[in-house]
This record gives sequence, structure tokens and C-alpha cells, in this order.
Amino acid sequence: MPSVDGRASGLISEATQHLAGIFRHLLPGVLVVGGAVIAHPLWFHWLDLDSWRHLMVLSVVTLAVGNTWFALNRFGLHQFIDYVLFLSRMEGPARKNGWFTYLDTLGQYTAASLHKPTDAARAREHVAFRASTVLLLLTLGEAAVLFGIWHAPESVLAGHASEAIIGGLVVFGVGIWQMIITRRIDSFVVNWH
Repeated sequence: MPSVDGRASGLISEATQHLAGIFRHLLPGVLVVGGAVIAHPLWFHWLDLDSWRHLMVLSVVTLAVGNTWFALNRFGLHQFIDYVLFLSRMEGPARKNGWFTYLDTLGQYTAASLHKPTDAARAREHVAFRASTVLLLLTLGEAAVLFGIWHAPESVLAGHASEAIIGGLVVFGVGIWQMIITRRIDSFVVNWH
């Protein structure tokens, strides 16, 4: 029978291996729903944290909101920023022969990344974790700006809207900066000889 310490270290190891997935699928919903609770407390007056049914509904809503927000960020905003970086010839899949080669260049770059030998697996995991963190930073920044602008008068944000908005913009800017860094690291991983 495994020891308690062995089981705990196994759980930590398992959680660490799936951290990027947790960042992608769980934390965005927690940030957005948590922000909604702060910005619009009356929306959640029905919530009884002692009821497992209420917790299940809240969990399902949080997962749905988080995955939707993640998808919109990943395949909308993130892709748009990536396209702007592509056009500016930033390290990574960069414009070579024209403005409209993004889809082909991105496809070739992705294929090259996926066909790297298994000894590059740690590097790809690092890039995937960084990319998930970038999306989490973007989500946090967006939620802070959104709820800084749109909150109920009884919310704690009512007296601190400008701080929430400025903080959100700073976090969003850090996310963009980290996206540029992650793109560059990814380029080195893909093009490593």
C-alpha cells in the first residue's frame, strides 16, 4: 500500500503534468465567474455554498464559461494578435512572401513543431504551459477591465472601477509581452538544429 507521502507526491506530479490543461479549461471560468460575483453580487443571491446541487450548477457554469472564454480568446483575440505579430515579422511564423500567406505559414510552422523528435517534448511542454499562462493573463486582464466598466452600484468595484480597469490593462499588457516572448521561445524550439 502506498504511503500518504507517496500518494501526495503522486497527486502533485499528476497535477503538475496537467497544469496547462487546468489553466486552459478551469481557471478562466473561475476568474470570469469570480469577477461576476464581485461585480454583480445580486446575480448570485440564490447561491447556497452548503448545497452540493448549487455547487454542481456553479461548477458546470464555471466550466462552460471558462471553456467558451478560452476558445474565444485562443481562436479570436490571440489569433488576431498572432497575425499582427506575423505581419510585423516577429520571430515565429513570420511573413516572408506577402501579407496573405499567414494560413500556409502557420500550417507549415505547426507541422514542423509537431514533427520534432521526442527529445524536444520538454521544450514543447514548456511552450504549451507558457501559452496557457498567456491566455490566463489575457483573461484576467479582460475580466478586470470588463467588470471595472460594467458593475453593479452595490459592488465593491463601485468605488474602485478605475483601479480595476488600470490593473486589467496592465495585466493584459503583460499577457501581450509574454505572448511575444513565448512566440520567440517557440521559434527557437521549432528551428533548433
